[in-house]
Amino acid sequence: MDQFITELRSLLEKTLAWSEEFQKGNRDYSFDVDDEIYHISIKHEKDFKQGDLNLVYNLLDFYCDAIKHGFKEIDKNYSVLKAESDIREILKGMESDFLVNLPTDVKDRLKRI
Repeated sequence: MDQFITELRSLLEKTLAWSEEFQKGNRDYSFDVDDEIYHISIKHEKDFKQGDLNLVYNLLDFYCDAIKHGFKEIDKNYSVLKAESDIREILKGMESDFLVNLPTDVKDRLKRI
């Protein structure tokens, strides 16, 4: 697995761990997924403003905002729990060819938000 995928995978795992702790009452408002994504994008010269990477960026950004504000939905018909499930689904399928293999159902949901 290349370094970019390893770091993106780590960020997804970190986001889920942060969310779990935040919801338990350990309210770490200093976690900034935008900043984390920015550093990965610069380091690996990846553009999170288009394609599947933009969908992943939007998912993480909306998910973290919803968690911080205590929302149960990110968008109409897209719950925070479903977003968490989608992050886990992305993690399960993440390989070096991840950008080609973003699960179709996840991709379709993310395009609608």
